[in-house]
Amino acid sequence: MAREKQKIEFRYYDIPREEYVLPKLGKGWEQEYGLGYGRMLHFHNYLEIGYCYHGDGEMIIENRSYHYGDQMFTIIPANIPHTTISKPGNICKWEFLFINMDEFIRDIGQSGDISSEDMIRIINKRGTLKTRENHPQMAKLILQIIQECREKPLYYKESIKGYLYALAVEMLRLDEEREQARRSNRVNNYIKNAIHYVNEHYAEEIKISDMAGNSGLSESHFRRLFEETMNMKPVEYVNLVRIDKACGLIQKEDISMEDVCFRVGYQTPSTFNRNFKRLTGMTPYQWKHQEQKHDGILSNFKISAQPGWEGKE
Repeated sequence: MAREKQKIEFRYYDIPREEYVLPKLGKGWEQEYGLGYGRMLHFHNYLEIGYCYHGDGEMIIENRSYHYGDQMFTIIPANIPHTTISKPGNICKWEFLFINMDEFIRDIGQSGDISSEDMIRIINKRGTLKTRENHPQMAKLILQIIQECREKPLYYKESIKGYLYALAVEMLRLDEEREQARRSNRVNNYIKNAIHYVNEHYAEEIKISDMAGNSGLSESHFRRLFEETMNMKPVEYVNLVRIDKACGLIQKEDISMEDVCFRVGYQTPSTFNRNFKRLTGMTPYQWKHQEQKHDGILSNFKISAQPGWEGKE
């Protein structure tokens, strides 16, 4: 039997001519969202901005699910499927702005180094949910537009145009944040691969070129990324891991220091002893006989990226 296709609604709005914003404000938007609609998605013909003054529930944007709460807001371009679902029994207060952002941007023309069409393309990339705490300037602009629409003071239409332009700039900056996050994730993946390689091969001869190759980078590029991210050189991290492993062996096994030296990857006892004292402040024998025991030394170092570390958007 063919799988039944998921239903989706198209909710169409008309924005008056020579205006760019259609506000949906007031008591009617304080309700339990999603009642009678289940998880059915819908989309609009204009960009939708929703501001949640208070509430608790789930926001679905395309195939992504978010938890929403007080003082959060959504930016959802036209034709992006989404829906708002209140937590059962929870009355949520939202207000909405439907904005003909494409026409507004075309009307103001090219801004600086970016063309109108590029601005439109970036702003319409994807929908998102943000918090007032993390994006205070954007939240302030949204609330100012809502206030102008509600009160309609003298020259409010001109005022709204100014706020819209500033809001468009903030939306462009969101794309830059996403790009930085993507770059950060890529960098962290490179570093995690290198850290995993060292943890697996510390007892062997490790060349920086091997670490770089395992991360898919040239040696020079890898060295630069590693130092910028970890605040240490690759060889320093290798020594750190080896000495940390040596500390564990010294405490847990009754073996000679020479055996420890070779088992953690050093070729000569002198190199082992020199690195051990530099990182711990004592010789291997002093470490073995100290009264207060520790599992290792990695906990004493502030390392910027570790396996499992992931950047946030």
